[in-house]
Amino acid sequence: MKVRDRIFVLADLMLGAIYADATMTGEEEGAVRELLAKLLLVKPDTLPPEVDAHLKSFSLLTFDIDKSAQDFLADPPMKKRRLLELLAHLVDRDGTDLREDEYLRDLAHCLQMKPEEYADLVLEFDVEKLRESFEEVRMSWVPDDPSSIAKKEEPPRWRQSQRPPTS
Repeated sequence: MKVRDRIFVLADLMLGAIYADATMTGEEEGAVRELLAKLLLVKPDTLPPEVDAHLKSFSLLTFDIDKSAQDFLADPPMKKRRLLELLAHLVDRDGTDLREDEYLRDLAHCLQMKPEEYADLVLEFDVEKLRESFEEVRMSWVPDDPSSIAKKEEPPRWRQSQRPPTS
């Protein structure tokens, strides 16, 4: 499959990656446009109108990483890795953020990749162990109203920013 056939999916995955930390700077938007332009063999300021409109209409609230990843499931491991490398390069522009790292891990999981296939692209600590440690510390604090703490399975933090605000 040609890059042009996947340009909207690639754009969504790129935007999902840079929005994973709940912010997008002008530099990051420029980086996405630059990467898409290179893939399409055009200049960043001459992206096709439909690609430009797609970028402007992106919403993290409706973005579905599982659905986007399905487009790459049949690809060989090296192509999946190249996709992660591209996104890792993109999110590294604004420094290290755990939510962006979790996004890369989540995408790798959606792509059915083995941890050893992408271990060098993500931070070298076990996010789950850190969460467990944090949970132990948090649980050692006793609130005035213990019933206010509900224990439930939470999605990765980057996906939590996809939830609409509650009133």
